[in-house]
Amino acid sequence: MSKELIIIGAGSVGGHIVSNLNLYFTKRIHPIFLDDDQEKHNKKFCGVDILGGISEVEKFDLNCPVIIGISFPSIKIKIYNYLKKLGFDNFPTLVSRSTWISNEVEIGRGSIVYPGCTVNYNTNIGKFVIMNMNCAIGHDCVISDYASLSPGVNLGGYTKIGRQSEIGIGASTLQFINIGNESVVGGNCVVVRDVKSGVIVKGVPGR
Repeated sequence: MSKELIIIGAGSVGGHIVSNLNLYFTKRIHPIFLDDDQEKHNKKFCGVDILGGISEVEKFDLNCPVIIGISFPSIKIKIYNYLKKLGFDNFPTLVSRSTWISNEVEIGRGSIVYPGCTVNYNTNIGKFVIMNMNCAIGHDCVISDYASLSPGVNLGGYTKIGRQSEIGIGASTLQFINIGNESVVGGNCVVVRDVKSGVIVKGVPGR
């Protein structure tokens, strides 16, 4: 008998998960989508039913596992707060079998680590972080809650990524870089100095 799994967001993250359930789950899972885009309702996405808007979650048992399959930090935290207020508290952590995670690494609940990622020792990944394909995370890094890392991000050792920050495709940091909360680092940017909170950085070197 398969276990029901609610996925919030019938988009790129949700599509990846339902297309690759075998990379994340050892038992049979029956996924369903909830999405507030009304044009998607009562249709299928990647072969999985989209039952309706996010409010439909109220019809499910509070123990049902929920994945927030959305990469945008500001939306992700709003959805989490809504679910938490309802009483949902089962947010599985998804780590692809094709990743390399060193010993002495902590990963918070609700986070999603895509295939091809490598994470070195003494690194702390917060809750509801998305780490897309082929990210390379150095030792002693901190990736704070709700941050989103695009494919191919490379973090030098001792890098700290602030809460709700977004790191673009192929961006990289030198060692000991601190990036503040709610900041955005552009694609292929090389960050060579600390970034304050709420700042957009782009270019090589990053400005």
